[in-house]
Amino acid sequence: MRIVLFLILTAFLLSGFPLASQSGWAREKGQLYAQAGLYTFSSMDYYSVDGQLFDEGGRLTSRIFTVYGEYGLGAGFTAIGSFPLLVQNEFSSTNTVSSIGDIRLDIKYGINQEKLPVSFALGAELPSGQKNLFATAKEPNDFGVVERINLPSGDGEWNFLATVAASKPFWAGRGYGSAFATYNLRTRNYSGQVRLGLELGGQPLSGLWLFGKLFAQLKGAEGSTDDVSFFRGEGTTFTRLSFGGQYMLLNHWGVAASFFLPVNNFITGFKNVYAAPAFSVGVVYQGEE
Repeated sequence: MRIVLFLILTAFLLSGFPLASQSGWAREKGQLYAQAGLYTFSSMDYYSVDGQLFDEGGRLTSRIFTVYGEYGLGAGFTAIGSFPLLVQNEFSSTNTVSSIGDIRLDIKYGINQEKLPVSFALGAELPSGQKNLFATAKEPNDFGVVERINLPSGDGEWNFLATVAASKPFWAGRGYGSAFATYNLRTRNYSGQVRLGLELGGQPLSGLWLFGKLFAQLKGAEGSTDDVSFFRGEGTTFTRLSFGGQYMLLNHWGVAASFFLPVNNFITGFKNVYAAPAFSVGVVYQGEE
């Protein structure tokens, strides 16, 4: 089935849920924010490493159920974890395969929290997902062979990430802006990744926050791997807009939703990635000891 054999989840699905290391704020000691939600995506549009569009293959659908949390440790430190407990991938021509995804853990340190909050974070993405996870075609090919297609739930390598972020509140605390930059040092001789983002948000009603985000991933330091297959994410670049909101229904519980819109040739072009609109929905909890 040529090039349409795998979705590079670790790149294009990166921001299905918010990462606290992307803002300048740190949690106070004992403060907890948690979110459990579903990200879903379906596309026939694959862009090669040269940016060429291939859109005549099968439709690829992915669903990711993630539990995400951030907890204030005190003294300016926040612990962050993103746990993709269930990753499901399928082509229109295959069965569905499922597994846990790659877990990400970060430690963030915030300074200047009263005026212009700035944070620095170090994180690691563990190879907890399955590097090789084969789906089976529903029908045999023209030669009578039932093909098996690799749809991994992880990239099979350690990733080490460093992030710097800054935020600014306005409208008497009812609005904010944030910017961040992350460098992802990949192992196994893969090329690095540069991730950039901007976010604006506001609170038009009590308990309701609305936001818009711009996210781009660029290629970092050149790797030396011979494994340049797109299913390992080598050289993956893209830009995406997202819009969403969070509404607190009760004192500690609320709901959140986001819509993601890929934008080609803005900041960077699509390379080595599937592209299509996507959305996420989730339940959130906020509390403190």
